[in-house]
Amino acid sequence: MDTFSNALLAIAAPHLGWVIEQNDTFNAALPPGAVEHDAALGVAWIGGDERSAELLGSYAEDATFQWAWDKSGLVGAPGLRASLRLKELGEKHAVPELTHGMVDLGHFSDSRRAARTLMLLATGLLGARGAFDFSHGGRALTLLVADDPGLPAAVPDPAKVGTALGTAALLLPNVNAEILVTGYADHHGLVVEPVQAGLELKLQDGHRVHARIEDGNLIEVRVEGPDGPVEQQEIRPAPASDDPAATFFPAALLADLARDSAAALDRGSVALGDHLHALGWTAGPPVWEDGRARYGDVFTAEAHEIGVFHADTGTWTWGDWDGAARVREAAREHGADHIAADEVTLPPSDVQIYPAILLARSAVHRGKARGLARIPEGDDQRYVAITDTRVPEPAASIALMPNVLLSAAQFLQELTPAAVRYATMRAMVLGYFDAYGIKPLTVAEPQMLIGMRGLHEVRVEFSDDGTVNRATSGLQGTLG
Repeated sequence: MDTFSNALLAIAAPHLGWVIEQNDTFNAALPPGAVEHDAALGVAWIGGDERSAELLGSYAEDATFQWAWDKSGLVGAPGLRASLRLKELGEKHAVPELTHGMVDLGHFSDSRRAARTLMLLATGLLGARGAFDFSHGGRALTLLVADDPGLPAAVPDPAKVGTALGTAALLLPNVNAEILVTGYADHHGLVVEPVQAGLELKLQDGHRVHARIEDGNLIEVRVEGPDGPVEQQEIRPAPASDDPAATFFPAALLADLARDSAAALDRGSVALGDHLHALGWTAGPPVWEDGRARYGDVFTAEAHEIGVFHADTGTWTWGDWDGAARVREAAREHGADHIAADEVTLPPSDVQIYPAILLARSAVHRGKARGLARIPEGDDQRYVAITDTRVPEPAASIALMPNVLLSAAQFLQELTPAAVRYATMRAMVLGYFDAYGIKPLTVAEPQMLIGMRGLHEVRVEFSDDGTVNRATSGLQGTLG
């Protein structure tokens, strides 16, 4: 069931409307750019702008949220004060979500959104100036709260109050909307008057906010000013904080390569790994011998060089093989000549090697190789396609497909800008379905993609930000 405990909602729900409004003001004050955080110092750098910010907690791919105060390595750090205040509030009001170090959000249909909603509820309880999050690897999130005195405090905006209250009602559909509206009014010291079918707020500048409420549900918010109705504007999202690696590929090329991403894991790793395991090989990568990959005395495979990643220069050099040529041609078709060049300069990033891995995986898939091997050579990493036909073609089991899709999504997330995340992840899923002749059903988009094969189905669920949130498989009609 998509809800928090009554104890948490009782103390936090009244704040949500103004918190959404405040976060809009907060987002407007931030420059775009990557986010870094030092929990020990309680400082964050957002697009190079330094702000005091404390760690609330982290969200993991298994749909759990861990409070910062529960992280043993951070005990005593200044950046934990906000989470400790929340723990004290939780103990005072018997709120399980605030007193349990690890909070299971798996009962929410969108656990990632639930983590962000919990962050906003915490922001209201703290009376902070803003909250934000960033990916700290794959689909995981670090969630922060900022109460820097240099940040502006929001004031009621006639053009956005309706959007703020409406967003709060959508995030907490089980909370009586009167609580959300009166909580917003109390925060700003506004007069609230009961009217027919709802409540009316009087803003300081003479505007009137009419909240139509039926059976506890917020049906509509209208704002009237001296000159008539006020059209409502959207709440500003957080500025882009994409890693440089996530802006390397043009969107169209990224979607094209994403179609290969999951299927390439089966072709590149699973089938080859199973074959080597059956032969008794457990000693790691092979040795490159110019056209062959030698796995000790166990297996010497026909192979072709895809390319080499040079860590010292941050570059990728293409090899001379059909699969590599196909990827380079795709890059040219999408106007990315810099990726089709013989030597590719990769963006400086903590995951600088990831674009090279994506290129190598796509080459393996497009060249129909039987495997992908990464061979360390000093600081370099040589990627070779195993083309030996003694390695069997991949044949993915329906039962294993969710794990493959989640692994591919975890990797691809690092290379995907927020603005095109859903389109990219959708392409990955549909490409995987297509590789195995699985019929896609798109009637549940954008929340879910379904693949059908015989009596079985694969379901891939998406968060509201386009991230792959969950993947399951089973007999038709058994997945709920």
